Amino acid sequence: MQTYIRKILFLSAAATGILGAASNVLAQPAPYQPAPYQLQIQADPGWRRDAPQVAVERDGWQRFEAPPPRYEAVPPPARSGYAWQRGYWERRHRDEPRWVKGYWVAVQPVAVVAPPPPPPPPAPVQQRPKIERISADALFRFDQSSPGQMLPAGRAQLAALAKRLAASRYARVEVRGYTDRLGSDSYNLNLSIRRANTVKDVLVSYGIPAARVKAVGLGAQDPVTQCRDGLQQEALIRCLLPNRRVEIATFAMP
Repeated sequence: MQTYIRKILFLSAAATGILGAASNVLAQPAPYQPAPYQLQIQADPGWRRDAPQVAVERDGWQRFEAPPPRYEAVPPPARSGYAWQRGYWERRHRDEPRWVKGYWVAVQPVAVVAPPPPPPPPAPVQQRPKIERISADALFRFDQSSPGQMLPAGRAQLAALAKRLAASRYARVEVRGYTDRLGSDSYNLNLSIRRANTVKDVLVSYGIPAARVKAVGLGAQDPVTQCRDGLQQEALIRCLLPNRRVEIATFAMP
């Protein structure tokens, strides 16, 4: 009997020790061990085109390695207003990639605007000639015009003018003959032409090239002075003296 009691007491003490140790273990917190990350495969909300590889990311995109491209010939003939869209691989969600054949796509026409025309070339600058006036009364006596009738003073002026022209660069020379308003228009015009031609001949005789000298007669045009009517004949002739003239217009080289 005593032996039986001692066994019971021994078993009771052992059970108490085991329960105490178990309570101590349960009272201590377990160390944290993170679980390994597992990719959550989600449905791809869109389409993936021509991607050689789509990396695995935490947002759920799947890896997609596109197969080699397929080469397709563009069907002839080319269509006006359309562009050829090449074929491509595509994949949706977790399906197998599939090849989409090429097709024609309408393109927005581009308006071709013609370039503006080039600006017109600038108008040539009208050169103002150098004008030298010689009184007709210094060149000729009244109503005379031939070379033999030219006065020595007028011939000396033309010689000096020819010398200046030979020492300068000029393009051309224009000899303009004028008369006063006395007499008929036709007579005055013919007189001015004869005097202009005589002056030209004298300049050419002094070495001026004939091809670069032009003679014109203008009659009573472009008067330099105006004289009132009612003057005596001699007074009117003296008043109109500036209008009886020969002008030498020299045009410089461009």
